[in-house]
Amino acid sequence: MLIEGYGHGPVVAGDSLVGRRGFWANHLLAMCGDGTCAERAVPEWFGGDGADADALAEVLFDPEQWPVFRVLVPDGHPVPGVVMVYRNFADEFGVD
Repeated sequence: MLIEGYGHGPVVAGDSLVGRRGFWANHLLAMCGDGTCAERAVPEWFGGDGADADALAEVLFDPEQWPVFRVLVPDGHPVPGVVMVYRNFADEFGVD
């Protein structure tokens, strides 16, 4: 998979991961981890449990393989969709 700006980096197709238990917990917990939530966020808020989230975290945050997700937008928009990349540097990770 080649994505502009990522050269021949370690990106891999990640679309199939979205349906797995623990995906949304991993993806959304970061939003509640910035101190703005009244209480500490837990994986159960987003379905699944901590074990599901932990198991999938090993895949999502693997520095050797950065999952990429395509998000399509409705017809009529100037672009057909966007691409999200889980950027997994050893000392810095995030979603681009």
